[in-house]
Amino acid sequence: MATYTFGKLEIDPVTNPSILNTGTWDSDAVARFCKKLPESFYKEILELGNSNPAFEETICHSPSIATHNGVIYGLLEFVDGQTAFVMIGSPKSELMEGQICNAKGPEGKAVVVYPSTDVNIHAYTRYIHTRKGPRALGAVPRIGIGVRHSATIWPGIMNAMYKGDFSANCIQNSVRELHLLETLTSGTPSRTNHLFSFGPVKEGHAGSTFEGLVTQGILQAIKFPHLIRYGADADHLQVKRGSEGIERTKKFIDAAKYYSFYTLDVSDILDYSAMFQFSAKQSIDYLETCIPNAALRSDVVWYHKKKKSLGKQFISLDEAQIGRLVGKYWAALDAIEKLYGYLDNIKKGEPYDMELSIDENPPHVKTFDTITTYEELLFLVDEIERRGLPITHLAPNFGVEKGVDYRGADGKKMLEQRVSILHKIASEKNMMLDCHSGDDLSRETRGIFKRATQGNIHFKISPSLQSLYGEVIQKVNPEFFRFWWEDTYRHTQQLAKDGVPFAIYSLNQLKWSGDKTPSATHLFFQEFCYATLGDRDDAGQFKNRDKFYNLPVDQQQELDGRIEERILEVASDLFNISL
Repeated sequence: MATYTFGKLEIDPVTNPSILNTGTWDSDAVARFCKKLPESFYKEILELGNSNPAFEETICHSPSIATHNGVIYGLLEFVDGQTAFVMIGSPKSELMEGQICNAKGPEGKAVVVYPSTDVNIHAYTRYIHTRKGPRALGAVPRIGIGVRHSATIWPGIMNAMYKGDFSANCIQNSVRELHLLETLTSGTPSRTNHLFSFGPVKEGHAGSTFEGLVTQGILQAIKFPHLIRYGADADHLQVKRGSEGIERTKKFIDAAKYYSFYTLDVSDILDYSAMFQFSAKQSIDYLETCIPNAALRSDVVWYHKKKKSLGKQFISLDEAQIGRLVGKYWAALDAIEKLYGYLDNIKKGEPYDMELSIDENPPHVKTFDTITTYEELLFLVDEIERRGLPITHLAPNFGVEKGVDYRGADGKKMLEQRVSILHKIASEKNMMLDCHSGDDLSRETRGIFKRATQGNIHFKISPSLQSLYGEVIQKVNPEFFRFWWEDTYRHTQQLAKDGVPFAIYSLNQLKWSGDKTPSATHLFFQEFCYATLGDRDDAGQFKNRDKFYNLPVDQQQELDGRIEERILEVASDLFNISL
């Protein structure tokens, strides 16, 4: 293994994927490999055969080969794990940048090799092989698949997507799980964030970066033998309270400029107390406080007083109800409007999906006290329309929590009725509902979401794939699993000492079971095993991450099969797929 230095970060990029925003980290080595390639190698690429053109230990992935304006492009992969783009021909204009080397190919054609940077990957997927990149899919049913183990998880996910013929955001992770690349190269310590119904977590615990995840994920899709319909979700881009506000969110948008889906999470800046205001006068006072401009205030009240149809039922909001809804959501909607302007400027006309996420709540607010009502969603979809915001997805609070199946006092029958009506409200405005934290819902509950939405749902999962990874490691490498289990146990004990309720609960489950034999099925391991992966020392170096990305072929194949089976199960519970 070779170690490279990037600022203050020292890693082997092969065993630490999804960190760098490039698949080419040693251009000199790539140049040396390319100088050995004979003309016959490039001739094979031009012939567009089904097998991967190869010379010694350099290959060109045949699924990547594409023609643009009479010029051939393809993705090379070298024995050291690096990748680079090759161009054969004379383009009218150069689409990629940073030539590494050039040569003469068959029939005197020019051959140029470019680094597989995020800039060049974006050019390739936008102009050359457009069906290989992440796309804005709009209101298309799909699974959102969080990937804490990136390169080890994608093969199984993509196989499932192809076999089941369904769409997915298969590149997905959140602010809480990803770093900015700058954070790692500068050696900046991880911040602490709050995870809904869970507790405090260190940011970046997957060890990947926003820039690296999308770079590695698209490279994986380019190499994948088949075409799949996929998006890349910069998940839970939180708008936080305090002095940073939306400025911090903008930094994450900058890092996620090549994603196709943006989940803007405003849960932290909602005024939950407004909905519990019973005084009509004080409820109406929110209007003046939140909307000082009298003309705008009058327009907003008129707009939302219009009678709304809900099947055979009609809902009319009075001024006090509008005031409470404005009180809860106005600051958040203003923030979304500003971020939309910022994002739209960055995307420069390129299509993207945007989600408004209100499914989470701060620790002082109870989940079942803030379940999204019909009136709330009606107000939101109308206000989104009034403002002209291009929201394609909405994540309401359904009452879904991490770590448990649905346990609302109203029962699953009322859950189905609620989801059905919320789905009708959203779909009438061509928006799609999104259910977050779907990992711990039973197959029965996933069926409720399928029936209530007729399969028109965006459904996000993430931690359960890491649990599957743990099960595979327990089976095929018990020694390494014991280390991971014990490290997770120590981490969970520390959280319990710090008073984190879910850590205390999960350790009590272990104690009451009377069985401390290391197992991936223990609740504390399933919920807290993330910590080992991204753990860094005081100098900002990863302690363990490379151990998770060096699986022997047979172990990777075992994992691929388990991941594929799991994703297909979820898809069949939610959509009408044929296998």
